[in-house]
Amino acid sequence: MNEAVILNKAPAAPLRREATIRDGTVSYLDWPSAPGAPALHFAHANGFNAMTYRAMLSPLASRFHIRAWDARGHGLSRLPADPASHANWYVYRDDLIAFIEPLVEAAGAPILLAGHSMGGAMSLMAAAERPDLVRGLVLVEPVMVPKAARWMMRAYKLMGGKGGPMALADGAERRRAIFADRAIMAAAYKGRGAFRTWPDEMVADYVDGGTIMRDDGQIELSCAPAWEAANFRAQGHDIWEALDRLKVPLTLLYAGKNSTCRVPGPQILGERDPNATVLRLGQATHFLPMEFPDVVRREILALDARLSG
Repeated sequence: MNEAVILNKAPAAPLRREATIRDGTVSYLDWPSAPGAPALHFAHANGFNAMTYRAMLSPLASRFHIRAWDARGHGLSRLPADPASHANWYVYRDDLIAFIEPLVEAAGAPILLAGHSMGGAMSLMAAAERPDLVRGLVLVEPVMVPKAARWMMRAYKLMGGKGGPMALADGAERRRAIFADRAIMAAAYKGRGAFRTWPDEMVADYVDGGTIMRDDGQIELSCAPAWEAANFRAQGHDIWEALDRLKVPLTLLYAGKNSTCRVPGPQILGERDPNATVLRLGQATHFLPMEFPDVVRREILALDARLSG
């Protein structure tokens, strides 16, 4: 089935499911698929949720059995998320391995991992740790902080510093978490700040998938601002060490404007897989999946075709 036929089919609607791992329950979206369809898992960015990417992923459901999870501390997943004890992203790596291991066992075949930002980083680390589970990687703006900058961030954290390398964490911590309803929250986000380049549909999906109803009738972000900030500050993991051990085929998409996939990340990723597609989108920002969802879909299909050929 060629790319045009796949993407022109009516998008499927995902189902909400749950899976128990280690110390709690993962909530995830599961798109209906044909028997034997290759498996694809998508991991979201810090502070986001699986539903945010619904519009981007749904057209691919005629080719893949897609699952997209709400990571620990995000969306509707129920797993411990204590900002005070959060030191690194290995917890996400280990959660992801625990989540996909039974999927691979049931299907009898490894899975294609894709992820945006923090989701790309955790997918890379999971693939390095357990290459037997992973068929290939599609990394979209993965967070790859240079070692010097990571040490600076850790030093700032230890000293309780504000601003500088901690600016993103400081901003996340100040986020408004409670709104009267989802429509008001979505209206407050549209065209502003981080959401400036997002389509309205993706803003609405982000709000729908990332909020919970309070007892007083208002809605609240399910990813607490303190947890989102803790993720920015938790720099105890070493993604470069994981990259040294990476042995799976990959595709990298990164932004031309303020990318989080910093030098020498793109070059090293290309060296890890000589057949890799390493694509810089000059007009894209860190929110590349919102701005160029068609490119992300195209490259997921292209990697699948390469692996199937």
